[in-house]
Amino acid sequence: MREVNPSGRAAHTVTMTVRQWQIIDATLDNEVDTAVMNGDPEHVVALGRNVRQTGWEQVVGSAEQWPPDDEMTSITLIDVQWELVTGSLERWSDIAERAGQSDDAHLGRRIRVDVSAQLPA
Repeated sequence: MREVNPSGRAAHTVTMTVRQWQIIDATLDNEVDTAVMNGDPEHVVALGRNVRQTGWEQVVGSAEQWPPDDEMTSITLIDVQWELVTGSLERWSDIAERAGQSDDAHLGRRIRVDVSAQLPA
């Protein structure tokens, strides 16, 4: 679904399970931590933190705790945020594969495919 957020940028809503968002959140945590250690050469720290915060607000809201893993949730982000999400999922899936964690790699790639399928081409 395409929307326009207050900044005037196109935003897209993606529906997924809470568990899928938790995996995205953890992946972005890895991406941000790595960027911090490397001096943030690609300027992803602020963006990554913003995506995580936005997700927390949309999933958890005022409940202050994560809903059940299998509950469906909808996350609305702008294009650059979704690009960070899908790129990070692919990067960390590759890392998991090289580390012999093929189940984690497959899961990350599956989530990337599911997210990408709901975004404009």
